[in-house]
Formats: sequence, C-alpha cells, structure tokens
Amino acid sequence: MKKILVIYASAGDGHKKAAEAVYTALQNLSRDDIDPVLIDSLNYTSRFFKYSYKVGYMFLIKYLPLVWGFVYYILDNRFVYAVCRPFRRLNNALSTKRLVEFLHKEDFDLVISTHFLAEEVICRMKQKGLLSVPIINIITDFKSHRFWEFKNVDYYTVGAEATKEMLIARGIPQEKIKVLGMPVRSRFNKPISKEQARLKLKLEEDRFTILVMGGGFGVGPIENIVSMLQGLDFDCQMIVVCGHNVALVKKMRQMRKDFTKTVHILGFCVNVDEIMAASDLMVSKSGGITVTEAMIKELPVLTLKPMPGQEMRNADFLGEKGIGFKVKDVDELISLISRFHNSPEELKRVKERMRSVARPSAADDIARLALRLLTQEDTE
Repeated sequence: MKKILVIYASAGDGHKKAAEAVYTALQNLSRDDIDPVLIDSLNYTSRFFKYSYKVGYMFLIKYLPLVWGFVYYILDNRFVYAVCRPFRRLNNALSTKRLVEFLHKEDFDLVISTHFLAEEVICRMKQKGLLSVPIINIITDFKSHRFWEFKNVDYYTVGAEATKEMLIARGIPQEKIKVLGMPVRSRFNKPISKEQARLKLKLEEDRFTILVMGGGFGVGPIENIVSMLQGLDFDCQMIVVCGHNVALVKKMRQMRKDFTKTVHILGFCVNVDEIMAASDLMVSKSGGITVTEAMIKELPVLTLKPMPGQEMRNADFLGEKGIGFKVKDVDELISLISRFHNSPEELKRVKERMRSVARPSAADDIARLALRLLTQEDTE
C-alpha cells in the first residue's frame, strides 16, 4: 500500500480547495494500492504559530494590503530573499516540530503540497538526508514567488505556460515543470446550463446577473461595490457571496432595504459552481483557484483594485489573456459592466477565450502524475 500525503495550509481558502480537489481525484482512481491522506499543515505547528500565521495574514490583506504587497514583492527579490531565507527557515524549524515528527512517523511514499510551508519543511528534511520522499508542488497562482521554489521538489504543476517560463527563468529545470492547470473540485466540471442554474437557485431567468464575491473569508470592499452597482442604468440582479464573514452577511442584509436592484445575499456556499453557472459576470478578488473556477464556468472576472501581491499578478495574467479585467474605480467598473450588458457578442468572445485557457481536468491529471511517479513510470 502506497501512502500519499496531500497537504495544505489554511491561510486563505484556495490552498485548501486545491488540496481537497486532488485528494478527491486520488480517491476516484479507485486503486486498492494507494492510500491518500489529507491534512492541514498548520494543525502540526505550535499554537502561536498557527494563530499568528492565519490571523496575521488575514489582518494584513484586510486592513494593510499595501504592507502585504510590499512584503510580498520585496521577498520575491533574489537578494533580499537570500538574506531573509535563514530567518524563515529557523522560524519554521522551531514552529513545525510536530509536522517533522508526523512525517517521520507516517513514512509517506509521496507528498503533494498546495502551500509553500510544508514544501519548505519537507525540502529542508530532504536536504539534510532525513527524508527521501518525492514531492509534487502545486503552485496556486498564475505567477510564482520565491517562497515556492526549492531544488528538492520533484515536480511543479502550474496553471499556465507563463508560470512555467517564469520558473525556468529562475533556474528550475523545465523537465520538472508540468503545465496541468490548477485543481478545482469536480463539481465545477458538471455541466449545468444558465437556465437550469437560475431555476435551481430561484433567480429571475431573464435578468442580467452579477456575482460579487470576496473569497472564502469575504474580504474586500464588498458593501461599497454592491451599493455603487445600484447605479447601473439597466435591470439586473446580483448575488453576493460573503463566505465565512458572518458580520458582512448581517451588514449586507441590513443594507438591502435601500437597494434598488434585486440582491441575493449569501454566506459560505458549497454550490459556488451553480452560482457561477447562473451568472453573467463576476466581480471578485483574483485568487488563483477562484479565477480558475470562473474560467471553467466561462464567467468573466472583473477585479476592482486587486490586492498588491499574488492577486495583482493573477489579475495581470487574466488581462494578458483577455479573460479578466482589472479596474481602478467603481465608475470604471460600472462602465465595463454596462458595456458587456450592451454587447453580448463581446461577452461571448471573452467566454470563448476562457474556454481555450481553462484546464478542467487538472485535479485528475495531477493524480495520474502522482500515480506514475509512485510506480516509477515515464512521467513525460
């Protein structure tokens, strides 16, 4: 029996969703000779580290996005990172002793990581000769960061050719990089028409529908966006997904009495695939997994003032491909939405471009790569 560890860190919802998608794909292989295990690496760290890692990240992206962006970009500089890397390794070493013990005890045959924390710990153990397990690293953004890049990674899977080219430019051997796409949950590949989705969600079938999302944690100026979109000069309906942000749900429902448009306010949803299928446009953060889900559902993404860092880079990638649009203010957002509403043919062309970029079978392809690596078959 071959044991496969699928590991993520619950700092941001995308890493977890990607790991769950691959874990499910491994289970769906229906192989009696493999045993996939799914864990959150932060559950194997010190209490303070786990708390500060999650809360610190959420605090920065919610209240100090410019600080987060500065930290993100400065640590992606080769020289700055070379100076800071020893401190990062020391901090991780002191805080992840339980994870190291777990890896020693369980003796996995393969590790698939969707976050750089576990990747750094495992690669450090491999470098010291304490572990020899092969590792597949899934980069969950469309442009890499030095935090993801280690010599002891056996394979990188990435969402686009541009990501591969970036890794090669940074010295990663191209034979280690597989352009398989970012893994999303299998339900996003289930066909459902716009009419069926709207009927199921009890939406008006003939109204232009705008989806507003703030990621799994419901961050960003969602209430301001929805309020300003009331100024659209055409009839439409909106779906607002607030994620785990209970306070935002309550606030939005209080604000709804002043809205002139029909606005459906939801908390955390397990049927985001159906909600996306029912929508014509999405206004959202540009997290890698979220925009990949949107690509598979052929839902154009509009990003208002994307957060500096990985989301800015993802928004830039979407813009380069003509499948997403970065807007600087609400006036531009309203203008762009109106343009798409008045030009169904332009909207259709964007959807066609999304279809050509999306890789809906990524989770299954990564599972098959893992299986080939385990059986030492040719991985080309």
